[in-house]
Amino acid sequence: MRVPLILPAFVCILFASSFAFAHDVHVDYDHKVNFSKYKTFMWAGKPETADPLTADRIVDSVNAQLTAKGLQLVSSGADLYVSASMSVQQVPVYNTYYDGGWGWGWGWGGPGWATTYVDTYAEGKTTVNLTDAASERTVWQGTATGGVSHKPAKVAKKNSKVIADMFEKYPGLVPRTS
Repeated sequence: MRVPLILPAFVCILFASSFAFAHDVHVDYDHKVNFSKYKTFMWAGKPETADPLTADRIVDSVNAQLTAKGLQLVSSGADLYVSASMSVQQVPVYNTYYDGGWGWGWGWGGPGWATTYVDTYAEGKTTVNLTDAASERTVWQGTATGGVSHKPAKVAKKNSKVIADMFEKYPGLVPRTS
């Protein structure tokens, strides 16, 4: 008789945790800036992350996206400075299952019980900023927030995807044809 009570609670936890791994990507930029004037970029510093391997993967992903947009990576004298960060925090998810008692709903035929399960998941936020080198103003920012796996390979794959999603909305150059 306990199995039917546990099954709905398990389904609720599974349903809620599936949303925990979706990412929410936002991009904002200065609409007055002519992005076609930017031809080169360089990193202002290594991305701020808890893991140096993740930092290297962020650099690789951003470099690939900007290169695909027609910009060239240089070691000095760039038009754009790139900075990035990734932070991770534990977020609680509360799931409550209500047992209506013996009859139809609360109070009819007997008391009901509520059981709350608390689950946590790791939520990460990746931010990429592009700063105009001449004015030192941020001209473009992409952020992605969502669940993070505890498996490094999945983190790398997801980070690469969300960075690609960010740069789909980059208002710059069309890829060069050689």
